[in-house]
Amino acid sequence: MAILDEAVVLNDGSLMPKIGVIGTNDAELAKAVKMGYRLLACPADKNLDLTKVSPQLYVEIEISEEIKTREELRNSLKIIRNNLVKNHADLCLLKLSDDLKRNDEVWQELEQLKIKGWVKTLGVIRANADELTDILQKAQVKPSVVETEIEDQGVIALARKNKMQVEVPVHGDIEALTELAENYKTMPVELVLRYFNQKGIIPLIEAGDAVKNPKTDFVIKGADMSTIGQLFSGK
Repeated sequence: MAILDEAVVLNDGSLMPKIGVIGTNDAELAKAVKMGYRLLACPADKNLDLTKVSPQLYVEIEISEEIKTREELRNSLKIIRNNLVKNHADLCLLKLSDDLKRNDEVWQELEQLKIKGWVKTLGVIRANADELTDILQKAQVKPSVVETEIEDQGVIALARKNKMQVEVPVHGDIEALTELAENYKTMPVELVLRYFNQKGIIPLIEAGDAVKNPKTDFVIKGADMSTIGQLFSGK
């Protein structure tokens, strides 16, 4: 089975594709979808119409830190419904802040949206270990996904303890891995996809970096895993 057709099972029993793309316009997303990518990470403030791209997608939406109250969340979701998804979002990721009261209030509203069926799955984005712990202690619906900007080992360990899927956006100069990729007779983007797949993390690559039928049927050696990891450690 091709990697683009594979999925992971989340702690709420739902399925999520193993690889995603980040896009900011219809054209680049349509191109990635044509290549076979199904997980799309979309900024809520972009005027995208995913219903014209493909009806069979897994769409994740970010709820920004600027959303402070339940009312602001409801207003934001009206925009999301007009711009992105008409019926439901597969995944809503709440960007946590150091305002724990705000986190709790907005999370409670997201829980209600899940109960009503508008959101299938809930998660958090760019959380530190303390913020994530607070949500886990108070939430009625446990997050299923945590997106971390870098490979934050504290957050990853906490997520795995609570059976949460980790995803990481792929930024940085992956072309720096060209020589290493050649050792595996592959391209840098395929090497990165295999790196995260080997670690059980879902990578989100820029739509412009997407390649058709990425080959990930190889195993990266331990020393090379460490070398690649330096690119995503934030150090």
